[in-house]
Amino acid sequence: MSTMLNDTTQPSRRAFLKGMTVATGGALLAACAAPGAPAAEGESMADDSAMEEAVTLRFMAWGDIFGEVLDLYNGANETQVEMAVSPWSGYAEKMLTQFAGGTAPEILWVQAPFFPLLVQRSVFTQVDDLIERDGVDVDGLVGSPWVWAGYQGNAYGVPSHGAVPRGLAYNIKLFEEAGVELPRYDDWTMDEMDAAVKAIASPPDIWGAAVPPNMIYLDLIMSNGGSLFNEDETQCLLNSDEAREAFTYSVDWLLESGVSPTPSEQQLLGERIFASDKIAMVAAVLSDWDSWGANTQDYALNATMALWPMMPGGSRVSTGQSHPFSIPSNTPYVDQAWDFISFYVWDEDAITAMIKKIPIPYKFAENAAKFVDDPVQLEFMTKPFTFGDTFVPEHWGSKPTEVQRAFTSELELMLLGDSTIEQATDNMVEQINAIQAEE
Repeated sequence: MSTMLNDTTQPSRRAFLKGMTVATGGALLAACAAPGAPAAEGESMADDSAMEEAVTLRFMAWGDIFGEVLDLYNGANETQVEMAVSPWSGYAEKMLTQFAGGTAPEILWVQAPFFPLLVQRSVFTQVDDLIERDGVDVDGLVGSPWVWAGYQGNAYGVPSHGAVPRGLAYNIKLFEEAGVELPRYDDWTMDEMDAAVKAIASPPDIWGAAVPPNMIYLDLIMSNGGSLFNEDETQCLLNSDEAREAFTYSVDWLLESGVSPTPSEQQLLGERIFASDKIAMVAAVLSDWDSWGANTQDYALNATMALWPMMPGGSRVSTGQSHPFSIPSNTPYVDQAWDFISFYVWDEDAITAMIKKIPIPYKFAENAAKFVDDPVQLEFMTKPFTFGDTFVPEHWGSKPTEVQRAFTSELELMLLGDSTIEQATDNMVEQINAIQAEE
């Protein structure tokens, strides 16, 4: 999936933190349909004739990983589903243009950062009645539709996979060689990580940790009792003491202690810096076994993962993403689209096909145990989901592209030493408040 956070090279000064954004650029609102409240409960444009009609539905996604599921579904149903693959970059803009022009596909894989923006503009069908009508097992889902695809207490889609959070990849060999105690999975603190980073690092041969991407700072801010916005999202709160403390570790590692690699030093470590076996800790996506293989020399490194450490004295909060499957509110083929989504999520054949690719949304741990024989792999894939209550949807406000751009730009200046934490966070607040106030 395009949101997966691989530790790639960052070759230039101005590109240092380019990989820290989840969303990509583009003016979202220009192509957006007129704002309004989401459709009323049970309301759609479906009619009886459309419900009975055998049609070909379009399924829009940014990753071409659904071929086996489509073959299974199309082979057993008169209604057919065909893929419309569009790159992650520009995907949201394309979707908004299609909504405005009335040409949106009947089934949508929605980028999680943009879901709040879209759902407030009446573009998705509310699915509460469909869930109740069909009696599907929502309790068995890894993520609740009302949390991961919800708005104001209603569901506007179904999570397409387990709500994947970011975690801490750590090199066991480097910890043991330095005589440092290994991280605890779920209650390690940033102070303990800081001590380990400095104890292990021996630049330029061994580095303690890479500075994390922007999503991790949200985790730390919330863990410390802070927030990106106030309750009604009219004021950015990134210059609070709770927020500023979250940046201190990275600034120290790069600019004062020198235990994190600079952009040029990362280049020397290769395309995937963790695979170099010369860095003790990096941020990476939890539960994604394929990405883990790419980051560990095909699983050869003596390494594993934990949840990202929390702030000292704070509580466990981890942001994550589960891109929903949603149905446009103006399609006449709501039932057919819902039938395919239900097949994908709850049908055993579809589960068998998709569990090989991503954490499935339905009873992931239970189903993974049926197909994964390697106990190490099974634990790696399923353990994060035992901490589901601590995971919250990642949220960057009503204009996620612009907000993340402002955040990352000032974070870059901070980590390059061109701005203090106080100056950078004040500038973040000024820019993000202006973005949120724009019509």
